[in-house]
Amino acid sequence: MPSYVPAIEAVEAFVPHQSIAIEDTVERLEINRNQLKVFRRVHGLAQLRLDPDLMLVDLLSAPAETLLAGVPDRSRIQYLIYAHTVPDVAPAHINMAQLLRDRLGLAHAEAFAVTQQNCASGLAAVDIAVQLLLATGDPALRALVVTGEKPVSRIFSIIPGCSIMGEGSAACLVNINGDGMRIRSYSVKLDGRYAHMHPPSPAALTEFYATYTSSVAEVLRDAIAKAGLELGDITAIFPHNVNLSSWQRLIQELDVPSELVYLDNVPRYGHCHCADPFLNLVSMREEGRLRDGDVYALAAVGLGAVYATMVIGG
Repeated sequence: MPSYVPAIEAVEAFVPHQSIAIEDTVERLEINRNQLKVFRRVHGLAQLRLDPDLMLVDLLSAPAETLLAGVPDRSRIQYLIYAHTVPDVAPAHINMAQLLRDRLGLAHAEAFAVTQQNCASGLAAVDIAVQLLLATGDPALRALVVTGEKPVSRIFSIIPGCSIMGEGSAACLVNINGDGMRIRSYSVKLDGRYAHMHPPSPAALTEFYATYTSSVAEVLRDAIAKAGLELGDITAIFPHNVNLSSWQRLIQELDVPSELVYLDNVPRYGHCHCADPFLNLVSMREEGRLRDGDVYALAAVGLGAVYATMVIGG
């Protein structure tokens, strides 16, 4: 029997050049002065990347084109998976995954979208890519996972009292031959009690926030254990950028140094839906802080509620 080793072979990210202060969203998002203070002073949000003139397909293709420039044979990409949070990112007659496939010149690839896990959909898409590649039994094949979206309406631009959405995208090339950052484990927990979060009832919202930190910590620890590791073996955690305060509570819950969780992009970009963990990984790489042999955890939470962690590297 052949031995397959799933891995993220390459990853790239993109954010629009245009940056705005969260104060500039007050009118559009109907944020009052007190709410704005909470977002900035408590949650650590400051800037967002938003470009109203940038089409969604251009946002998505930017990191994918950069990644594919280093791929000598695109015909080996068997699947293109577009992961997004917002259920409807385009009019009903437009299949964004197929449009992206055509833009990238991957006409031979099977293209589809993953969205049911909300902001945890990016990690789910990587896991789905692994399962599909394993089913082929061909280590030469690849899957391209792309994440990103534009927060075009208020309901998908703000989580009241929690976060504000910016624009960002990422692309990952997945294989099963072990070339790249090995995928050590994937753990996910679904808590359907919070399925109706738009809008949530006050009672559901209170309970969700009361159990949030412990649930994130539970899934993180489970993924690390599945990888045969301990928390001390993790070099960095790349989180979703919902805010600083929730991750500071998690840092206390885990009793780890604050620098273990990469939070530098929260004030820079805000919450970029399910692209965040990949954006953070690329940012740390660009800072020259990724090292061969180190182990990293990608963590995300989707309203609904879905808690997910993927351990890579080593």
